[in-house]
Amino acid sequence: MKLHPPEKALSLPPPITLIPTERNGRQSYRLISSDQLQDDFFDSWSHQLSKKRSKRTTKIYSEYNKVFLELLQQITYQEKGLTPILLAQTIDSYESFLVFGTDSDIPMIQKAAYVLGDRHLSGSSVGVALAALNHFIDASERLRLGLIELEIQGYIASKSLSGFSLAQTVSIESPKNVRAAIKANSWLAGCLAGGARRVKRKGLSSISKPSSLANTDMYGGDEFAFPIDKCMELIQSTTCRRDRMLWSLLAACGARVSEALTMLWKDIKPEVESEFNRVLIVDPTTRRNVLIKYLSESEINSLPHKGRAHPETFLIEPFASMFWIALEEYKTGLRKQHYLAPVTHDFLVRNLKNGDPMHNSYQALYERFRKAALRVTGKAYGFHSLRHMYGYYLTNHCPNPNPHSNRRYGLDLNTVQKLMGHKLSKTTKRYARQDAHLLQATLAAANLARLTGGPKSVLEARIAFHQQEIKQLQQLALEAA
Repeated sequence: MKLHPPEKALSLPPPITLIPTERNGRQSYRLISSDQLQDDFFDSWSHQLSKKRSKRTTKIYSEYNKVFLELLQQITYQEKGLTPILLAQTIDSYESFLVFGTDSDIPMIQKAAYVLGDRHLSGSSVGVALAALNHFIDASERLRLGLIELEIQGYIASKSLSGFSLAQTVSIESPKNVRAAIKANSWLAGCLAGGARRVKRKGLSSISKPSSLANTDMYGGDEFAFPIDKCMELIQSTTCRRDRMLWSLLAACGARVSEALTMLWKDIKPEVESEFNRVLIVDPTTRRNVLIKYLSESEINSLPHKGRAHPETFLIEPFASMFWIALEEYKTGLRKQHYLAPVTHDFLVRNLKNGDPMHNSYQALYERFRKAALRVTGKAYGFHSLRHMYGYYLTNHCPNPNPHSNRRYGLDLNTVQKLMGHKLSKTTKRYARQDAHLLQATLAAANLARLTGGPKSVLEARIAFHQQEIKQLQQLALEAA
């Protein structure tokens, strides 16, 4: 039963604030709340996270966990205290808050959502939020086990560190920093009381889940993938040589824009025979000693990079040819540029006004791409739509060289995973979506077809596919007669 909105605003507990901070050249986040223990733990957790994850992941995880702590604080305020059962219920109901909010069937979640506001997150965003909370809970469990070990070894003494009640203060004789840490009504104290159970994904409705099918339009595009038959027009629409080079590169190899912005000139390897041309995507963490020549340590630590299983890329036509042409035009333009200060870095993508690297200039580049995409397609696509397009093409329309496969077009998941550089196949599945209109479609933008007069569009490719299927069925019927 849905609750009626309160006639007047519910009173709020003290606000929780998230503040970006930098420590040892790495950006992390500090929490400011009424719970000092919680704040100290969050600060330590975020800093440790920044050592292993990208700047973007640290930011997203910290922001989502702030949302959870705000929810927990509001529920604690509503229920006039926190108990282990209430903590467990809040964790279990977190997804309901993120997806349904004031439409939730859980009264305490409804009530909290009226105060905190609705999120209405999609399935993929909920997955990230729960992964962030799981990471946070795991850290608290490691702390709990560590304190238990200290108690066993006699370094600290408590009434029952592994199972104390939140209704009473736990006395710890030493050391002082541990003694001062644990108190009633603390989120961390609740976790330390027995370890918070990890959040398990519950079944979301199909609206909240990313679809495994690509319901593309006649140009091969959908809400995720840029329409492949409009991509050439998009690239040709810009008069900026740098943008033409960057866009054709992303379309040809399916790279993330963050990967392209950290490429060095030596990662581009043209050969005398064009079929041997290569583009490498190198993880910045593997060449920090090189990047320190151009960037500060904090800038290197802030480089967004999800990591790849290998640096090799697979370039698809016609975008590969467009890239190599655009690259030469870009080089010519750079040679004509006159900057006030000499360029002292080797990054491929440069600011055309001052020659600076653009590893931190995503927004400016994104706005140019979004506006161009809107003019060409009528939709506001982002750079990542080219990576989805690349995965969609490999899965559905790329000629299959495997003679033993029953598919003439479309590569298997393991092959697509390797070509996209993913470490896990479950990551590839978000991009390798089967075409809902034609699971075994013919070439939509095939390398040879575009260059030798074959089907020029997805629609023509589908017609050609069905015509070929009819011929094969007719031949089978004759043989069976």
